[in-house]
Amino acid sequence: MNSLFLFETMNVVMIMKEEYQFRFQVREVIEAFDEYQSRDVTVLVRIQNDKKDLIHEGLFRVRFNSIGIYPSPADVAGQITSKHLQRLLLVELKRYIKPQRKFLSPGEYKPVW
Repeated sequence: MNSLFLFETMNVVMIMKEEYQFRFQVREVIEAFDEYQSRDVTVLVRIQNDKKDLIHEGLFRVRFNSIGIYPSPADVAGQITSKHLQRLLLVELKRYIKPQRKFLSPGEYKPVW
């Protein structure tokens, strides 16, 4: 009697979730002079992984007004290649600016770190 044993192979996919640390610093705030009284903020961003290795450092623009906070997708896509990291950075930029938007007046800001 011939019997056929089928062995199913299971593909195991390990998802490596890397933790990132974001450091932000406002560099400049300028008036956008539009009908929504928007302001453009230039933010210096430093991204490190969980081993404290520098992943990226660069300047990103964020526009905010009474309606909302809008990080520049062109700035993020132009500097960051990882789609996952792009999404994280957009969310973190909004989260960073939100509590400060009442206090961000036009001008240049000196470096903190």
